[in-house]
Amino acid sequence: MRKLLAIALFASLTVLLFSCKKDKIEDISVPEITGTITGKVVSPNNRTPIRYALVFISTAKKLYSTYTDLNGNFSLTAAAGTAQNLHVQTGNGDKFRSVIQVDVVANQTTPLTDLLRLNQVGNFAFLAGSFDKIENILIDSLGYNAQSINSTNIQYIAGISNFDVLFIDCGAYNAFVNPNTDTALSNFVSGGGSLYLSDWSMEFLTGQSALTDCQVPRYSGFIPDATVCSRRTGGVSVVPNAQVVSPELQYYLGKDSMRISYNLGSWERIQAIDNNFWQTMVTDPTDNSPLLIRTNQYNNGNINLPFVGSRDSSQVTICHQLGNGTTITITVDSSAVADHMAHGDSMGSCNNPYQSGWIYYTTFHNEHNGQISEDVKHILEFMILNL
Repeated sequence: MRKLLAIALFASLTVLLFSCKKDKIEDISVPEITGTITGKVVSPNNRTPIRYALVFISTAKKLYSTYTDLNGNFSLTAAAGTAQNLHVQTGNGDKFRSVIQVDVVANQTTPLTDLLRLNQVGNFAFLAGSFDKIENILIDSLGYNAQSINSTNIQYIAGISNFDVLFIDCGAYNAFVNPNTDTALSNFVSGGGSLYLSDWSMEFLTGQSALTDCQVPRYSGFIPDATVCSRRTGGVSVVPNAQVVSPELQYYLGKDSMRISYNLGSWERIQAIDNNFWQTMVTDPTDNSPLLIRTNQYNNGNINLPFVGSRDSSQVTICHQLGNGTTITITVDSSAVADHMAHGDSMGSCNNPYQSGWIYYTTFHNEHNGQISEDVKHILEFMILNL
C-alpha cells in the first residue's frame, strides 16, 4: 500500500513539474523587432527648425515617441512594419500637427528623404498693437497664417469664435476692455480657445492699469484679480540672467537662463501671483518676480458655451498613459481612439480639468524693429507652437 502511494505521489509530482516547466517555456516572450526612423522637422517655410516637437508612432499595442532636438532632428525607434503613420505635433496636436506614412524596416535605420514640415491646422487671429508684433514671428519667421482683426471683433464671441488662438499685442490699437470684451474672452477661453497676451495687454485679463498697490482692484477684465497683480512700474532695463524655471522651456532653449531687454519706459511688472492658478516659466532673479506665466485653469462655468475654433471631428485629442503614472497629450485619428481607450487612455488633454484653452502672458515681447535676442525669439516661437 505504501509502495502504491509512493508511486502515485511520484507520478503526481512528475506531472506537476512537467506542467510548470512547460508553462515557463511558454511564458518566454518573443523579442520585439524594431527599426529606427530619423529626420528633421521644420516650419512650412523650411527656414526654422521645430524644437521640442513630439514625434510618435502609435500601434494597437504601444506608443513609440521621442522629441526633436535644438536643430529639429529626431531619431525614433518603433516596431517594424510597413505604411505606419508617423505623427509630429507641438502642444496638444490640435493646432499644429502633421502625419506621414513610413516603413519601419527591421533592424535598420531609415532616414526620411524630405524635411518633415509641421503644419498649422488651427485658425489664428491677431489684434495688432503699438509695441508688440508677435504676428511677425508667427508669419515671417515660422511661415504660418493669421488673420488681422480689430477692436470690434473682440466685443462679442461671434467675432472670435471661429479662431482657435487669439494673439493680443501690447498696446492693441483702439481696443479697450469693457463688459462685452470680458464676456467674449471669458467664453472664448472656457470654450477651448487659447490666448497670447503681452505687457500692457494684461488689461484684457485683469482690467485697466493702475499704479496703486495690489489691494486696489482693477476695473473690468475677466480673470479674477486675486490670481495675478501687475503694475506698470517697469522701466528701461536689462535682465541679464533671467531664470528659465520651466523644464519644457529649458529643453527648448538648451539652457536655464537668458538675457531679456526691456525697451519701454513703463511695462507691466508682476507683483503677486496665485501659484495654484498660474505656472511661472521665467523669473527675474533679483526679486523672483514672474516674467512669463501661463494657465489652463480658467473656466467661467457656463454650460451653454458656443462652439469655438476649427475643430476637426476626424481628429481626437486624448490623454495617453505612458506608464509609471506619466501621461502625454496627443491628437490622433478618430479610428485609433478605441485602441487607446482599451489601454486606459482618456478623452481630452492631460492635466486640464476644464478642457479650457491656454493663456500665455509675457512681460517681454517682439519689437516693431525686430531687434530681439535669439533667446527671446525662441521663447516667442515656443508660445506660438504650444498654445
